Amino acid sequence: MIKVGMPLKLENEEGEITYRCKVVDCTEHKLIIDYPLNETTKKTAFLMKGTKLNAMFIGEDKSVYGFSTEVKNRAIKDIPIIELDYPGDKYLEAVQRRNFFRVPVTLTVVMKKDGEKEGSLQSFTKDLSAGGVCIHLFERSDFKVNEEVRIGLLLKYEEKEVTLELQGKLVRIEQPINEQHGQLSVEFLSASIKAKQLLMRYTLKRQLELRRKGLL
Repeated sequence: MIKVGMPLKLENEEGEITYRCKVVDCTEHKLIIDYPLNETTKKTAFLMKGTKLNAMFIGEDKSVYGFSTEVKNRAIKDIPIIELDYPGDKYLEAVQRRNFFRVPVTLTVVMKKDGEKEGSLQSFTKDLSAGGVCIHLFERSDFKVNEEVRIGLLLKYEEKEVTLELQGKLVRIEQPINEQHGQLSVEFLSASIKAKQLLMRYTLKRQLELRRKGLL
């Protein structure tokens, strides 16, 4: 699955620090990477033995995969390298295959009908993926299936609050009944490469956190 030359993204366990590196060698249960670059400081990171990390890469099938790993060793061969634990292909977490992986998460969201300034819906997300979002509906709404909408989504990532502006289409509406809340399901129609990458990283991080806690 993972091959020499593939770019690899690393995060510390808290998801506060991210790094980029490249695979320079690999075996069934071991990856050798060049020294990673801290994405914030743009400086080389000297990861200590025993450091636990989350890793993510894009496979040849264009799907995104993630796994938990640990720094096993540091050395200098032709270049300075770091040895990482690799769980094996069968233990990879697929974030995107035919569809994006959807994770439960509560985020502030604002939705408006495309082309309209009034009548916005302010609510919270039920779950999220890089391909769409499910939103809690607390009051009856006049939104309709197949209607195009604009989404404002507030993410907290790497200690920063980022508002993503996304175009979407309503694919499912469940109106609230009595005391039972409804929900709206939106498919994202267009997003910048930067926005989609951020959504993929955010949902991968959330997925790995929930799996570690036994909640997914």
